[in-house]
Amino acid sequence: MSSMMDLAGALGGAGPPPGPDAGPGGPPVNLDAPPPEPPPDDQGGGGEAYASSLDALDGAEEALHAFIKLDPDEADRAIAAQCLQNVLKLKAGNQKAQQGGEMKGLARALQQGPGY
Repeated sequence: MSSMMDLAGALGGAGPPPGPDAGPGGPPVNLDAPPPEPPPDDQGGGGEAYASSLDALDGAEEALHAFIKLDPDEADRAIAAQCLQNVLKLKAGNQKAQQGGEMKGLARALQQGPGY
């Protein structure tokens, strides 16, 4: 037998021929594979950026309200309601810290700049 392909063919395990990119020294390229995912961006995919953590929590609250209103699955709505409760707890804690003058609230106020 003159090559490994002939040997594999004689044994009944030839398989498909190598692809066009199966050059010497490189693995074959799967042309049917989906393209690689782009790296995630910091803008959340929608181009919106949040100025503060409270703004982000407001967005999460709004999204969860919409999900609960629109999703037909009762089990999913129940999980979303639990998530909404946690978001509301976070918002309340952050607002309380800002109003109470705690260091955490002061740091947030300084990050947000004047006009808060």
